[in-house]
Amino acid sequence: MRSCFLTAAFAAAFMLPVAPALADAERLEADLRALFAGRGELSLGEVSTSLLGGETRAEAIRFTGHDGERLWVERYVVSGDYDAPDAVTLEGVRLEGEVEELEAPLTIAIEEVALDAPDRAVPPRDDEALEEAWFDGVTLTTLAIDHREERLARLELLSLDNDFADGEGGLWLDALSLDLTRMIALSPEEERTRLRMASNVLTDGSGELRLDAAFDARWEPEDEREGRLVSDGELTLRDGLVFGLDLDSLLVLPEEGDVATLMAEGTLLEEAALGGGRLELRLAERGLFDRLATLGATMEGISKAQYLEQARTQAEGFGMMFGPQVRDLLNGLVDLMAGGAESLVVTLDLPAEERLERFAEDPLALPERFAMRVETR
Repeated sequence: MRSCFLTAAFAAAFMLPVAPALADAERLEADLRALFAGRGELSLGEVSTSLLGGETRAEAIRFTGHDGERLWVERYVVSGDYDAPDAVTLEGVRLEGEVEELEAPLTIAIEEVALDAPDRAVPPRDDEALEEAWFDGVTLTTLAIDHREERLARLELLSLDNDFADGEGGLWLDALSLDLTRMIALSPEEERTRLRMASNVLTDGSGELRLDAAFDARWEPEDEREGRLVSDGELTLRDGLVFGLDLDSLLVLPEEGDVATLMAEGTLLEEAALGGGRLELRLAERGLFDRLATLGATMEGISKAQYLEQARTQAEGFGMMFGPQVRDLLNGLVDLMAGGAESLVVTLDLPAEERLERFAEDPLALPERFAMRVETR
């Protein structure tokens, strides 16, 4: 009798999660079918939930759209509560689609897409709702774009944290590589000469554009409506330039506004008022400005020295019209092209009690209103 009771008790304990587990698996399948409904043919492999709950997955998602586009997802995993997931992960993503100008389809392959705490397990059909619901935090690992088995682009890592609920966010881009030579060969013939010139300037003739970027931001509240936005970052164009920025600004939020919502909506800098601060922008020459000067001289049919002298004359002319800060900025750029400087630093003292949108009304007055200083090193 006791043995039967214990057996029944253990069985009941293990059966408790089964009903909600089955329900989550059914919901995932239904939601995926609703997402693709009316757009083409969808097939799904096994859809299941782990025995004790906490993870629901769909295997072997295959979709063919009415226009011939094809999507494969080897594994779709919802972690945590189905109604409020901790994460949604797509593994082994592959998309093939026809491009009107190309004879063969483009193929996009992604090793993994991981979404941090989206507000639903399956994306909405509406594009605007998709951005709001799914892209507060996303990490994309190993993306490749191919055409006829030739690699056009590759990206090792993209990570976006746009959720400022914890006061921090950022954008990170690791090892983006674009084969401009192959891309140009696929472009309309009448545009290729202009595009090759641009490619030569950007890549020093290699035809491969390589880019890395990392930008961090954090919000340091001082009271309910005021706080400091602190940000720093750097973008590196290999064999070209390095662009960096440092920002430390006091912002006054609008009434009924919070920083997480304003950042998510992309309206923080439009709706908040400046309370003072400092912005530093940096450009470091890695060959791009020298090549720009060479290209400019070639296009005008003059020597590089003549081109640089002409650029300095123009800088002085703009300075007479718009002020010494503009003159110093343009002369600094000429110094980079001439090899007289390796970097250019622009520092702006941000005014207090000003709304940023007001500066758009008179952009030529920005250098004076922002107390701009220019330094070459």
